[in-house]
Order: sequence, then structure tokens, then C-alpha cells
Amino acid sequence: MAELATYIGIVPQTIKVGASALARGVRVSLDSGGLATVTDASTRGDFITLQAGAIGEFIAAAPMSDGGAVPALAGEASCDQGDLAYSYAGGAVGVTSSGAVIVGRWRQTTASGKLGSIQLFTAA
Repeated sequence: MAELATYIGIVPQTIKVGASALARGVRVSLDSGGLATVTDASTRGDFITLQAGAIGEFIAAAPMSDGGAVPALAGEASCDQGDLAYSYAGGAVGVTSSGAVIVGRWRQTTASGKLGSIQLFTAA
């Protein structure tokens, strides 16, 4: 878990992966059974994954509501440092605001499908 040292101001929690494997840096919500599933573009999500995990595994995740710097899987071609970060399809994070929910701000320029870093905004 050495990668966790690079994320600032977070208190990791343990979540259990649901019916589909999860990549690191995706937004997830807990279903009625308490299992983590990827969120869609219109949902902020409960957590962002700090580790990848297979079905049924327990992994570290950061609460979306607490703020802090966390990994984020870029969903769009140009997520530039300083851009506002919005929810995107497949649990990713992008820069398009239409139909999306704001989650934070990009800390570095990141290309689609690559892992970058965002500063989460605390939930209102």
C-alpha cells in the first residue's frame, strides 16, 4: 500500500468489491448489501478507490465527502491541471459539467484512461 502515502488529507476506509472488479481511482457507491459498485456520470458516489480489487475483495477507498487529494481515472482526452473535475461515465472523472456532478479540481494534467490526481471538494 505504498501508493497511499501519495494522497494527502484522507482517512482510508475498507470497502468490499461488488459484482464487478474495480480499478484504482474510480468513483463507487455502496449498494443495499454494502458492496461497492461503479457510479454513473450523474452521481458523485460514496468513495473513490485507492486500490484495484477483484470481486469480493476488500480494498482501501477514500470517502468522497471528506476532501483530500486522491487518485482519479480520467474519462476525457484533456483533463488539465486546475480544471474543475466532474463525475463521468464508468466511475471515471472528467471536465464536462453537462449532466455531471462536481467532485473537485484536477491537480495534474491527465489523459483519458490514465490515472491522475484530484483535490476532492467536501460535499455541501
